[in-house]
Amino acid sequence: MSTDPQTIDWYNENAEGYAAHVRNPEDSIFHSLYEKPAMYKLLPDLKGKSVLSLGCGSGEDSAYLKAQGAERSVGIDISSGLIEIARRDHTDCEFLVMNMEHLDFPDASFDFAYSSLAIHYLEDWSSMFSEVYRILKPGSQFQFSCGHPIYSALKKTEDTPERSVRQLALITDRTAKTAEVVGGYLGRRKLDDALKHMGVITWHKPISEIINEATSAGFLVEKFVEPKPLEKMKEISMRDYVKLSEVPYFMVIRLLKPVV
Repeated sequence: MSTDPQTIDWYNENAEGYAAHVRNPEDSIFHSLYEKPAMYKLLPDLKGKSVLSLGCGSGEDSAYLKAQGAERSVGIDISSGLIEIARRDHTDCEFLVMNMEHLDFPDASFDFAYSSLAIHYLEDWSSMFSEVYRILKPGSQFQFSCGHPIYSALKKTEDTPERSVRQLALITDRTAKTAEVVGGYLGRRKLDDALKHMGVITWHKPISEIINEATSAGFLVEKFVEPKPLEKMKEISMRDYVKLSEVPYFMVIRLLKPVV
């Protein structure tokens, strides 16, 4: 299933506010002090390359990739509101309203593909992986970040103004010979609370399903990163720093389209 229309509507209606959020490092610390450092550290040499950003939002990553020396930096997003902002504010890049499951580009037309926290809006990633594989040149890489399933496997068992508890647990009654599971890792499911306050829909899927979809498209797994927050996060939110230091919220994977 493609991105839910409810999610697209939210980003269109809140495009300016979302752009302001991601552009403010202290307001978006999960980006600026956690996910972005891991993504940028893993980037290959982009000098003179043609790069594509899937789910580019308001264009910040496309601009960053261009600044790393990319000759051509193209961003696509399914939200017309975000693409309008990206075109307005990053005129040295190209931006198109496009579904990442149906890429309107020729075969082998890009040297690198990138996606930051976007593909988890799709229920099934098979078509997206196949399309990215098609438009990449042999020997090129696809690097993406997404929600980590170990975090979304946790079930919220308590939620009050004073306290929040999430658990992944196996509870065995040896006398009754029964077992109870709190939370759940295996299996694909729509997330019922992640980003619920925004009215958008994301999906939980185990790492094995992600890897199988990617390799079925022809990719090889090159790198797998579970980020740690930067020390600076302590100054803004010690609570988030402690959580992210022990339980991953995002993960980063870099795939390779082999030279056949």
